Amino acid sequence: MTPIAAVPTTLIAGCFGVGKTTTLRSLIERKPAAEKWAILVNEFGEVGVDGAALENLSDDGVQIREIVGGCLCCTANVPMRVAVTEILRRVRPDRLLIEPTGIGHPAGLIDELQSDGLADAIQLHAVICIVDPRLIHDERIQAAQVFRDQVAIADVLVAGKADLASNDEIEKFHAWAKELFPPKSHIEAAAGGNIDYGLLDEKWGGRAGDPTPSHGHGENVIEMRSSDAGDFERIPSAGDGYQGCGWVFPPEFIFDCGEITDCLGPPGLAGIDGAVAALRVKGVFRTGRDWVLLNRSGGECDVSEIAYRRDSRAEVIVPVGAAADWDKLEAAMLDCLKN
Repeated sequence: MTPIAAVPTTLIAGCFGVGKTTTLRSLIERKPAAEKWAILVNEFGEVGVDGAALENLSDDGVQIREIVGGCLCCTANVPMRVAVTEILRRVRPDRLLIEPTGIGHPAGLIDELQSDGLADAIQLHAVICIVDPRLIHDERIQAAQVFRDQVAIADVLVAGKADLASNDEIEKFHAWAKELFPPKSHIEAAAGGNIDYGLLDEKWGGRAGDPTPSHGHGENVIEMRSSDAGDFERIPSAGDGYQGCGWVFPPEFIFDCGEITDCLGPPGLAGIDGAVAALRVKGVFRTGRDWVLLNRSGGECDVSEIAYRRDSRAEVIVPVGAAADWDKLEAAMLDCLKN
């Protein structure tokens, strides 16, 4: 069998809620029919939701693999190396797309992709970083090391959710982006994840040698939980200034769509400090014959139908130090089950 070599590989980085998964969906929908793609998705928590959001696009031409429980650059690098090697050997793709967790420092991941054993198998293309143009001048965002790292190492900078931003915010994004150093090879604003398809073939700038601060993640333990409806899993997680909790419910659990939307959508969350609210809430829920994807970032919440059918699951992420009573939030979600 011919050795795998120089598979075009694109890294799509960005903080929580900027639209990375939406961008992946848009790119997959425009994939040439004759090509085979491999998608590697990394999630901070132990419950994979982004992979579920993409599963209806998975077929013989698109194979999706998830790594959960931390960021690719520091999950001992072994799971990432194994995942990349396995998906390249199994799929032998024409293109590889990687979506790291929103709190990941991509420099460590790029270094690993360029190390012995992987460097010959892939051809790294431009690093694409997606930002929310409405938040780039927020002092908390600017102070976040992970945000600065993602922007600094990116070759391409995209203002995601451009349809939700004002003209003034888009203009300020372009002015800010043009002043960045190192300069970007491409800057654009995109609505609905519809970035320029040609960016997948943009040249990589090769800035992986920039120093990356060390960071770690706590031990994540699967907790088996019980309810009147049956058993399910709860997986807490923590690291990089964030704490989270995920749940995986069996497919027999059927949720009321309106009630679970009210439970996890704005303005607040049961058991979570109201002054902080949720940084990020993602979930897939069976609501009967239909299944829905719930995607909340701050005060924005979107609910849409999804083809995913494996199980119901949710992930909530808040800053460390915020009062988070996971038992209370769990009870509120269970109250949304249909009788």
